[in-house]
Amino acid sequence: MAGPGPGEDGGVGERVRALADLAEEIRARPCARAVRLVAVDGRGGAGKSTLARALAAACGGAPVIRVDDFLYWGDIQSWWPRLEHQALRPLLAGSAARFRVRDWAGDPLGQGLAGWAEVSPAGVVIVEGITASRQAIAADLAMALWVTAPRPVRLRRAIARDGPQRRPLWIEWMRLEDEFFARDGAATRADHLVCGQPTIPVDPAIQAVLLDSR
Repeated sequence: MAGPGPGEDGGVGERVRALADLAEEIRARPCARAVRLVAVDGRGGAGKSTLARALAAACGGAPVIRVDDFLYWGDIQSWWPRLEHQALRPLLAGSAARFRVRDWAGDPLGQGLAGWAEVSPAGVVIVEGITASRQAIAADLAMALWVTAPRPVRLRRAIARDGPQRRPLWIEWMRLEDEFFARDGAATRADHLVCGQPTIPVDPAIQAVLLDSR
């Protein structure tokens, strides 16, 4: 499927899809792994977390691995091996994931870690966050979803959540995102493009707005 370009302005042809139907599509896909790993990917502020929570509920309470429990400011690469080897690979093999989560409260601008988390394998496991469907894990995904929203919308959401003092960090982070996704091509591999700023009525608790490819 063709994905949106670097500007992330979204796509055309919005259509509502029930998340229950999407969950059925996930469960119907052939799977050679112990779990069906589903990635909810996209740039910061696009609406990934909202979709992941609702999709997890539609999948019967599927566990969610949050990329935010691993990443840190200023680097879009170095933390990935820890996420893959401590969380994703064990789950794909049928073992529990056990890892320390990022200490966003005590060390928001650093790389500090807080307490431990454990996630048991399940029929469907969702990995949600920036670069969740990157090339390193793409071949092991049962489904990849790419959430898109216009850049001004994403920046506005990020500032509203983190405060205006973080604006320079977000501007730099968005530059890193653009560089990474231009190389990685995650959006072009997505099974579905999801609109994070729909113009048609939708209940985000039970529905998503998919975009036709361009």
